Amino acid sequence: MRCDRCGRENPDHVTFCMDCGHRLKAAPAPVHGEPGAPSGTAFLVDAPPPSQASRPMAPDFEFAPRAAESACGRCGTRNPSSNRYCQACGETVGAPANAPVASLATSPCPRCQQPNDAGMRYCKHCGAALGPEQGEASRDPSEALSRPAPATQASLHAPPAPPYPAPLEHPPLQYVAAAQPASQAAVSQQPAPATVPQPGVVRASGAPPSEQPAPVARGKLVVISQDGSPGREYPIYDDQVDIGRQEGTIVLPNDPYVSPRHARVLLRDGRYYIRDLGSLNGVFVRLTRTEPLRNGDLLLVGLEVLRFEVVSEAEAGLGQAIERGTQVFGSPIAPRFARLSQRTVEGVTRDVYHLTRDQTVIGREAGDIVFTADPFMSRRHAGITRDPSGRDFSLRDLGSSNGTYLAIRGEQSLSDGDHVRIGQHLFRLETDRATKLI
Repeated sequence: MRCDRCGRENPDHVTFCMDCGHRLKAAPAPVHGEPGAPSGTAFLVDAPPPSQASRPMAPDFEFAPRAAESACGRCGTRNPSSNRYCQACGETVGAPANAPVASLATSPCPRCQQPNDAGMRYCKHCGAALGPEQGEASRDPSEALSRPAPATQASLHAPPAPPYPAPLEHPPLQYVAAAQPASQAAVSQQPAPATVPQPGVVRASGAPPSEQPAPVARGKLVVISQDGSPGREYPIYDDQVDIGRQEGTIVLPNDPYVSPRHARVLLRDGRYYIRDLGSLNGVFVRLTRTEPLRNGDLLLVGLEVLRFEVVSEAEAGLGQAIERGTQVFGSPIAPRFARLSQRTVEGVTRDVYHLTRDQTVIGREAGDIVFTADPFMSRRHAGITRDPSGRDFSLRDLGSSNGTYLAIRGEQSLSDGDHVRIGQHLFRLETDRATKLI
């Protein structure tokens, strides 16, 4: 009967394969002979044996000498010494005949984890390839230490390597791994190349590169959200920091009102400055004191962007209008000193507000110019004052919650805590003690 695992041909009366120990399919039950017969000898019968009266017993001839037998340690059945597994119960009987002594050492199969004899290239249980290294792994590790490494062209001229330490009863793994070709050992013993200093990189003497001190920020720009809470911080390390939508140290790519390179923050002689780099929408700084107004200045009050314009002398001296010999009927004449033009995102002027008093108040509920629909404007937000002795005007904040902003002209100094509006971003400057202004 052929084993369906290893393909070994077995006698028909065997229950387990004599080579791999696998249970054979459709194996008939063994029938034991007479008490005098050897234990484990079985015969296949298809019918009841004939009685001794009808047929005499065949003589027991020995045509060939019997092979040596070994008893099974589990069931006691005697098996030929060439069998590796018991033919009755499948228990391992012993090593096959004429097997080398080295086969007593076993190594597990990488697939089924069953033991295999050293030197076998295929698993006797599942047939998986063990590879030539499987047999080498079960050998004594001291043999790897005693074998000389293969000589190469480089090792012929290399100095003799120091002797390996004596192998222990269970030698460590590094001793076995040390038995490598001399060419590999020569490469691993080569000194590391010297570090070439890179130009432009300054390192402190006696300190490794990993221990270089981190740069210290001289200040930072903190983004302020609409609810007044601080957001992202941009530290200032250099004397010049550019802000833009596409270029600069601080890039704001999602703000459509920021120019490609919008503004520049400078640190000069211990003071901070903000410079407009010719942006389209300007740089606004929150007022901390009364600031003078000049013709063409831009004001940011709440959400309203207002352009301040001084009325010319020719426009201020207009008298009563006459058409076709008749005076035009209308509101009484009032002096006009200046006007505020409302600038919109459409690029055109929407409303125009004339300043007819020496002091004009802008607010959401009370004042001379009121914007009731602006949620970011205070009740009395800002005031514009005219000097009666001349044509000078000034702007001041009236304690509003969100502040009053004035666009800078060219460059302006900044102090610790100043707020700068660039596009839709509101920044607050925070400086360290070394650069804080007094």
